[in-house]
Formats: sequence, C-alpha cells, structure tokens
Amino acid sequence: MPKNDGGPAFPQFWVDGLTKEAVLHDGMSLRDWFAGQIAAGSLSSMAHIDVVYETQIKAELFAVEVYRLADAMLAERKKEPEHE
Repeated sequence: MPKNDGGPAFPQFWVDGLTKEAVLHDGMSLRDWFAGQIAAGSLSSMAHIDVVYETQIKAELFAVEVYRLADAMLAERKKEPEHE
C-alpha cells in the first residue's frame, strides 16, 4: 500500500499550447509541503542549525524527523472531527 502523501498541495490546470488540452500538474505533495514547513520552522532558530549540519548522520536524522512529523499531521488530518 502506498504511503499517504496527502495528495497534491498546489495542483494547477493549464492549457497545453500545442494540443489545446487542459493539463493537470500536481506539484508537490501535501506531505512534502508539511515537511518543508516543519524544517523551515525548526531551522529558523539558529540553535538547530549547528545540530543539523554538524554531521551527515544528524542531517539525515533531521530529515527523517520532519517527515515523521508530516506523516503525523496527515494522519491527524484524516481523523473524524470530534463533536461537542
């Protein structure tokens, strides 16, 4: 079963100049968008930058973590809203 990527974050339609047919371009996935936003927010604090770039292993662990958090956001998004 493929991983839930949340679908396209910024899908766009445009008309192909040659065929004059509408073309759908999915763009990045919502999972990638979430991960990028988490990474940007985390790295906005200079304290995190040294930790991430200190070694390649730490950079890879950071990337794994932002996608883990993005996956958690996608899972939460799929839940039914609680009714009061």
